[in-house]
Amino acid sequence: MSSKFFSQPDLYSLEKHASRSTPRSGSSFLVWYHTLVLGIALAVIYSNLPIYGYVLNPGLLPKYAFFGIFFLMMPLVLIKYRAWPAYLASPFFACAALFLVLNLIHLAGFSQSSDIGGIYVEDSEMQAQRSLVATRVQYILFSMVLGFGAYTSTTKSYLYFVVFLMVLLPCAVIFDFAQPGVLYPIETDGAVLGRAAAMFINPTMAGEAVLLVFLLGCAVTRMKYRVPLFLLAGAGVIATFSRSSIIAWVLILAILILKKTLPRTAIVATAMVVGIALAFLGTFETYLHSREELDAAFGNILSRLNFFSSFSFDDDSSEERADVIRAGWELFLQNPVFGAGAGATQFWSERGSTHNQLLLLAAEYGIGGIGLWVSLLVILWKGTFFEDRGLQCAMTFLFVFMSLFTHQMFDSAFYWLATFALISIRGNKTNPPSSERARK
Repeated sequence: MSSKFFSQPDLYSLEKHASRSTPRSGSSFLVWYHTLVLGIALAVIYSNLPIYGYVLNPGLLPKYAFFGIFFLMMPLVLIKYRAWPAYLASPFFACAALFLVLNLIHLAGFSQSSDIGGIYVEDSEMQAQRSLVATRVQYILFSMVLGFGAYTSTTKSYLYFVVFLMVLLPCAVIFDFAQPGVLYPIETDGAVLGRAAAMFINPTMAGEAVLLVFLLGCAVTRMKYRVPLFLLAGAGVIATFSRSSIIAWVLILAILILKKTLPRTAIVATAMVVGIALAFLGTFETYLHSREELDAAFGNILSRLNFFSSFSFDDDSSEERADVIRAGWELFLQNPVFGAGAGATQFWSERGSTHNQLLLLAAEYGIGGIGLWVSLLVILWKGTFFEDRGLQCAMTFLFVFMSLFTHQMFDSAFYWLATFALISIRGNKTNPPSSERARK
């Protein structure tokens, strides 16, 4: 892509000792390697390739991809060892360390069987719960290493890999809707018939990832290209039929325009696209009904479309969410201090987990889980990853809003942990980014 597509990549403002950690000799190669490794890591994580590869071939365990990225990052961890003391004192590392300790405590307390919320859990289920928590621990550790890579990077050029995903992900989701069963078998566990998800299998996760990638990519994308990319992201989100993601997309537009991150013309362009979509809603319903492979999902898709006109929550999905929210709240009231145990809401009598990240943390970790969520919110709000404050606000809003509709931010959706590691970065105000110094 032409360099005119990108804005000039600014440099992170690092602590003084972090900036001195890189030897002058061979520094150009180190910067190149650092950028390449981070770019590959983000491309793999935000496209969900480790999970997608496992779905297509169970022999390709996700840990292979993560171990490969970890191996590539090891030279950076060793060469930039002088930056570790400052990074260990960073807000994100402290928050991640707290979450790590909580999970290790719960992991150490597991027995061969347990009583969770009045439900007796057999040995096999306890083993599955222990495996889930162990996976969380590994994800947290990996996010710490990824965070160190971002903390010590002197450039955001690795985000150019994310710009590629700004186009790839929504196009893949749209293709998955147009040609279901091509990217993955329709009967795949976790897939929802009629709702596109591409490499994410789960449509809600696909909608989240498209929005996250759009916001991250805007950091190195020129203003005039942001509106068409925003509309493309919206098309991908709509193809997932995820109500939470669609609402988030609209609210993000309001935030970015208010903060002047997007031009006011984005309102007109979005309104025109949405208006055209509404005008052809009847035709679209006829199209869906003509798709034989979507017959079983037609009712679910139609109820989601009708939600935006009636705002009714009487469909099966909404009722299920209401049930698990009540169950999660009751579980928290039974164990308000220490929680019911890590992974408790994944192995109970309800059909699914809480569909609410804050409630999951409260139910499983008690007051400590609530404190963790609040701490993360503050850290993200005060982060200075984006030079454009509007993007930082939009990303923080997305975390808060999607916390009300998803419970996978610390489990299978590793791109959330990667996002936390990135945008929680704070710079040294006495050492502003190079682009800011250039403007001065």
